[in-house]
Amino acid sequence: MGMHGSGTTMVAKALHDAVASADVALDRQQEPELASGINEALLRHAGGSWWQPPSQDALEAVLTGVLSEVRASDIQRQVTGKPDARPLRERLLHPRPWVLEDPRLCLTLPWWRSRFPRARVLWIQRDRDAIVESLLHRPEVDDEAMNELTASTAHALVERYDEAAIRSVKVTGAPFLPVRYEALTSVDEEERRAAWTAVYEYAGVERGKPDGFDPRDRAAELAGGDGRKGELGASLPPAADGPLVSVIVPNYNHAPYLDARIRSIVDQTYKNVEILLMDDCSPDNSREVLKSWAARDDRVTLLFNDANSGSPFHQWQKGARWAQGKYLWIAESDDVAELDMLATHVAALESNERAVLAYSQSEIIDEEGQPVSSWNEQYRVIFGSTVHWESRFTAQGKDEVANRIVFSNTIPNASGVLFRKSAFDEAGVPETTWKLNGDWLFYARLLQLGEVEFFPEARNKFRLHRQTQRMRSTKAMATFFEVLALLKIFETEQWADSKMVQAARREVSGWWARSMFHAPPTTGNLKANAKLYREFARYNPRINRMILRVLLSKAWRFAKRSVGIPSAPFSAGS
Repeated sequence: MGMHGSGTTMVAKALHDAVASADVALDRQQEPELASGINEALLRHAGGSWWQPPSQDALEAVLTGVLSEVRASDIQRQVTGKPDARPLRERLLHPRPWVLEDPRLCLTLPWWRSRFPRARVLWIQRDRDAIVESLLHRPEVDDEAMNELTASTAHALVERYDEAAIRSVKVTGAPFLPVRYEALTSVDEEERRAAWTAVYEYAGVERGKPDGFDPRDRAAELAGGDGRKGELGASLPPAADGPLVSVIVPNYNHAPYLDARIRSIVDQTYKNVEILLMDDCSPDNSREVLKSWAARDDRVTLLFNDANSGSPFHQWQKGARWAQGKYLWIAESDDVAELDMLATHVAALESNERAVLAYSQSEIIDEEGQPVSSWNEQYRVIFGSTVHWESRFTAQGKDEVANRIVFSNTIPNASGVLFRKSAFDEAGVPETTWKLNGDWLFYARLLQLGEVEFFPEARNKFRLHRQTQRMRSTKAMATFFEVLALLKIFETEQWADSKMVQAARREVSGWWARSMFHAPPTTGNLKANAKLYREFARYNPRINRMILRVLLSKAWRFAKRSVGIPSAPFSAGS
């Protein structure tokens, strides 16, 4: 099945050309009217259509309550064009897949998966602005295009389909492969070939044309717009001065990074700040570095602990109690920021009194400050799509929590966030007994109080180094208990519906299955894994299969190293 974004027809045709089989039904001209008709009927019963999607509640009521008489065998007979054929015989004689290509699958996938539980999803994704431009220039077609689309409504439509796609693949547990349309049509032959190879291999069909279709000039496509794209995500003018911002720098043992960190604070274009430099009894020379900055800038105050607090969130709490500003920036001591970040975030919060926080995209850097990757790569791994974070947005905090934060802490780093202090105080400090996920829970609680402002530019530089990795690896088992406790709170507080919470639990069980053998085999870890197994088995009936795949994968890698086997046939997936 293909879903979401333009390009599904192109891929469907490519698979059709690659599979010379009578039982393959593809693109809109070739696939039976039954398939697209079912999707449209489902949306119509829910009070919508493809360009005016129904509400989630209405949609889910329909997906479980209408067209229940339509069975998988009925659909397959229609697809193959053999009304008298028996499905089992057809699968044996014609084992190759048939493909349903329809963006409405984003919304209707649970209905199809209930009939075809082995179905796999090819998720064709395209740059959001390009999709918006395409929607705005579509010819007027009955039941296909909305004649009064504007840039903002087209943008909202793309966002709705992306949100529905994420929900569908998470809740149904469907295996899916996200493929970028831009890679499929890239002028870079190597990139294009790799993308098409992935499509063919995932679909389990013989390779068609190795390079797919002719590359397209994406820049030229975008240049053909009519200017309406400018309505989307217009940047706010950065402020130079305004209300007081309290900058808290909670430090522990980060002396090598403090100069770069503090310099990126004192040199911000926004100047009305107070800076609290904290230290949690570091064993290195952090305090000497911090004192040198206090001597240079009268906006700096020092606050040193007499004993180690044992949690970074104790430092958040202590700093927030000291802070006098309208806004609060917790600038982690090993990170750095672009010099316009604070001004940008202040302008956003000043212009939207409903917003409780503003944050910018984060870029991961190494110990030397060199770029490693954008956090968008993390979003792609977790959600399969980065559409939501490709452009500037203002969103309801509760929606962010219910649709995305339930699965992952999508605010990657406190250093990239500016908080409204009144909301910060109302939400209460993060769980100080938690080691790694207190910020995740805190954001979920805070966002119940208002809106969020996001900027896609990577203004925050999140440093990844050996100390960070070592801390996380030594607390690996603890983090799973924290996440389970967090999801229990989501369920109790009804921050997300039960289907999403259960899907999140299944996903966490997959993380655990893939990481459980990385922890040292200590008595404590063995007991922790046994307890986690009992917990995850309640939520994931496939947990034993997942663990077996991990063991097979590890055994194969060991054999490969021992005897030089060239490649591994197993992968530890869900």
